[in-house]
This record gives sequence, C-alpha cells and structure tokens, in this order.
Amino acid sequence: MSMNFCIIGGDLRNFFLAKGLSKEKHEVKILGFDKLENFKECEKYDEMIKTSDNIVLPMPFSKDDIYLNMPFSNKAIAIKEICYYLEDKTIFVGNMQQELKEELHKKHNQIIDFMQKEGFAILNAIPTAEATIEIILKNTKKILQDSNCLIMGFGRIGKVLACKLKGLSTKVICMTTSEIEKAWAVAYGYETISIENLQKNCTKLKQYDIIINTIPKGIFKEELKEIKKETLVIDLASKPYGIDRKIVEQEKLNFIEALGLPRKISTNDISKIYERYYKTIYK
Repeated sequence: MSMNFCIIGGDLRNFFLAKGLSKEKHEVKILGFDKLENFKECEKYDEMIKTSDNIVLPMPFSKDDIYLNMPFSNKAIAIKEICYYLEDKTIFVGNMQQELKEELHKKHNQIIDFMQKEGFAILNAIPTAEATIEIILKNTKKILQDSNCLIMGFGRIGKVLACKLKGLSTKVICMTTSEIEKAWAVAYGYETISIENLQKNCTKLKQYDIIINTIPKGIFKEELKEIKKETLVIDLASKPYGIDRKIVEQEKLNFIEALGLPRKISTNDISKIYERYYKTIYK
C-alpha cells in the first residue's frame, strides 16, 4: 500500500530513507537538505505537513532544544514553530523530549520514537560498535589481539562491542553497573568488575590498553590520573558523559569523544533499518 511521507531535516540517514521510500513507490516530500549539491526540495514545510499523514523528523530531534537538527540545511526551523502544524499525524522521530511528546499527544498525534524501540536500539548498536573498532585501530599502536580492554557498561552497545572485540581476540573486561548486567556478562563468559570496586582500586586502571565508556553518567574523574598516557580512552556516551573532560585535558590523555557514530557511517544501511521499522508500523 502506497503511503505519503514528509521528511524534515536530520542527517544522511533521513536522506537515504527518503530515497528508499521513493523507490518503493511511496509519496515522499523532503526538506532540510539544501546544502547537498543539485538537490531540489519543497520550500514550505507547513504545506508539506498538511498534505502528509506521516511526518519524519530528525534523529536526534534537536541539538539545543530550540531548533530542529538540520545539519545539511541553511534553514533553521524552530521546534515551537513546527509543532504548531502537527495535528492528527503519525510522527517518527528520535530522542524527542517527553514533555513535547505529551504536548503533541494532546493534538491527537501518534509519536513513534525510534530510540525507545528496543529492536531498533539493538540494531543501532551494531554500527556504533563497528565504528568504535575502526577508531581503536586508527588511534592505538598496539594490535587488538591480547590487548586489555575495559568496557564501561554492559547495555546494548556494551554487549555488541564486547562480542565483536572478543572475536578479535581482545581481552575484554566488563565494568557492570548492576547485578543484572553482571549476570549477563558472566553468562557470556566475560570477566567483570563493578564500578565501586574499580573506583576504590583505581590503580587497576593502569592495566588497560583501551578504555571505552558507554554510560551517560559521570564515572571517572580523579581516577583518570591513574591511566597510562598511551592508553586509548573513548567516550561513546551522551551528556553528562562518563569521562571527565577537564581531567582528560589536564592529564593529556589519549582521549577521543565519539558521539553519534551511527549517523557518521553506514548511513545507507541504517536507513534500511529505519525502513524495516516503518514497514512494521504501517503494514
């Protein structure tokens, strides 16, 4: 069944999604990619919205909670402005504020937040893990085999990343944040250590060649002073992060902030994951 979509802003994942939906004979209107060469798009988003049942917004929705996330556009669309036109629509988005969702629900909109979909979030962890391994290979002089790697957190990303690194013969140690995480890590055959244990015995940090954080919560501050200067430290977590930036700078650590990796690689593949979820919802 042919559907109509209005895609506004976002990164290349939304751009490739528009192409994929068009190939399947869906009606697609698009705006927010005027920086791309030789690309024509609709001019007025209010008219696009009015004539579309399904509205695809950016993921992440916004970087500043004021404007839509539109990195490939010279235009700026305020969140308050666009919400005025959203009524009786199915809205696809990522990481929209709960308060705004509730406001839009009152106007009879159905909100589908991809990052709240467990299946999508798990598949989204795959490109994150692969991109992280690419970062490691480019930024450390050691080979992965037999390197000691600490993964902070054993959620979706931690699980996928640990599996892929173990497959490359890396010695993976998982820092768990709960009894459930610890149980899963043990079940998969990983050595584990708790946050509390590592914070109390921070000299243990010297044994690691690679430290990767996936927890969006302040974990290491003064403890970072125990890390070897050549150790590669990667923070994948969003604010408030898990690695203190000031200490990193003071200690001149080999540090990389690697946020939003899925949008930076494999955009076409990720868009196919989007398509799978759209189909699940509208069929």
